[in-house]
Parts: sequence; structure tokens; C-alpha cells
Amino acid sequence: MTVPPPVLLTGFEPFDGGTVNPTALLMERMAAAEGVATAVLPVEYGACAAAFRAAVVQHQPMAVLSFGMAGRSDFILVEQLAWNRDESDRPDNAGVVRAGDTIAEDAPAAYGAGMPVPFLVRTLAAAGMPVVISDHPGGFVCNHLFYQARHWIETEGLDLPMAFLHVPPLPEQVADETGRHGLSLDRLEAGVTALVTALRQILAEG
Repeated sequence: MTVPPPVLLTGFEPFDGGTVNPTALLMERMAAAEGVATAVLPVEYGACAAAFRAAVVQHQPMAVLSFGMAGRSDFILVEQLAWNRDESDRPDNAGVVRAGDTIAEDAPAAYGAGMPVPFLVRTLAAAGMPVVISDHPGGFVCNHLFYQARHWIETEGLDLPMAFLHVPPLPEQVADETGRHGLSLDRLEAGVTALVTALRQILAEG
């Protein structure tokens, strides 16, 4: 019996001097899940896209769900668009600042998500996740990766559904912020597990 290809999940290393990134912990949790492959990417403009491509080549996935942390949100943000612009004064983990740089010359201003955003939102909401749609994944490495990944998929003509989602910090990361809740790793794992299950089912049928 032929084993179907996995769903590849990617997260990021800690950044901004922090020691914890919930997306890296999520990758640890999901690594043993059936039908899943995982990769933790560097928070570096110059290295994240190559690491993403290497993971795709290694695992030959049926789809990719990439995750980053949105420190100011208590919702999972399903990103609709990747923008061809790095615009953050925050240095990446290599100390690089890109505050107004084009990501890819002679390329579209934006790419849409590579799978239906409403499907992702409905699936997460049905699993009890706080989730909303976002039109801008920021100007830092998350957007950079999302754009580079979508640009590579489109220019290479790959049949590879791909989406990017931002997740909230863990509750302990926002414990000193009034009115913040964060999202526990257990809940995040449950939501992503439901998403992977639904995605594998719909792709197998389709």
C-alpha cells in the first residue's frame, strides 16, 4: 500500500532575544503525528527561504502549513496575502535590518495564499480556535518567508498548496499584559491537528 505524502508544517526559532517561540514548540509536538513532517526555520531573511525549500525537497509534501508568532494577537491569523516588501526596523537573528526593501525584483506586489483561506478559518473555528483572517503578515521574516515560498511555488509551477498562519504567544508569555490571554500549546496543537486531518482528507478526495 502506497503511503501518501505528508503535510509539511514549518515553524520558526525564537527571535528578538527570546528563548521561546510557540511555533518551534508546536513543531516538537507535531513531529510524531501521523502523516506530518516538520521543520523549524531560522529567523533570518537570508536563510529562511532556502531552509523552506530544502524541507519541501526532503519531504515531498502534499501541502505546507507555515506558522509564525504574532506577539500582539490573541487570535490565530490566517494570512490572505504575502507582500513583496520587507519593512521592519527589527533586526533578524543575523542582525540584518530590511526597512523598505523589495523581496523579489520583477515580481508581483503580492501573492494570495496557496489554499482556500475560508476553509482554514472554518476548520480552526470548528475546533474551537480563536481565528480571524488577516490581510498583512507584517514586514518581518514571516512575510518574507511567505512571499519567497509562494514566489518559488508559482515560478517553478509546483502543485503545492501552501498557507501561512500567525499564532498568539503562549499564556505565560503575556502574563504581565493586562487583558491578554495568549493561546496554550495544548490548544494550539489540537487546532493544528484538526487542520491537518481536514486538509489530508480534502486533498485525498480531490
